[in-house]
Amino acid sequence: MGLCYEALVSDEPYLVFRRTGRTIAAVLAFGFGGGTVLLGVVTAAVGAFSATTIWMAARGYVLAALPFFLAALVLVRCRRELWFVPAARALRMLTFRPWQLAGPRVEEAKLDEFRAVKTELLEPIGEQRTTAVSLVMLAGGAVPLREFELPEEARALARHLSELTGLPLLGELPAD
Repeated sequence: MGLCYEALVSDEPYLVFRRTGRTIAAVLAFGFGGGTVLLGVVTAAVGAFSATTIWMAARGYVLAALPFFLAALVLVRCRRELWFVPAARALRMLTFRPWQLAGPRVEEAKLDEFRAVKTELLEPIGEQRTTAVSLVMLAGGAVPLREFELPEEARALARHLSELTGLPLLGELPAD
């Protein structure tokens, strides 16, 4: 049911996480755009029984919802990835936004800036408890990498990152 991280350490770059714009694009396109068209066409169909009237209403509502569809097309191309690159002993964040014509932006943080990997329980929001996997900086602050609903998934990623990076594992949460 949880995630499985292989204990093999290799020289290949390791994808820590990837986030894309697919979810928000789907909400915009199908929720707002599709909902606008659907409600408009159904309203026109209930009020007028002429196919021409319904066709004109459908065209009008599709044009009215076009900004939602266009925004979804742009947002679906967005992504952010965090990679651990063993050869460089660094973490690389790749951020791609289509409206930034310069192409993907890459930021790099050397592992020498961090002293450990840790898991920590975040403040609960209602009934939901979230566990974060973080890198602890030399200065003492923690940089959260990823959040999990299930603590065992967070522990598995933290152990795997500790093995990959050679950083010690601090504050591992006890098993539930």
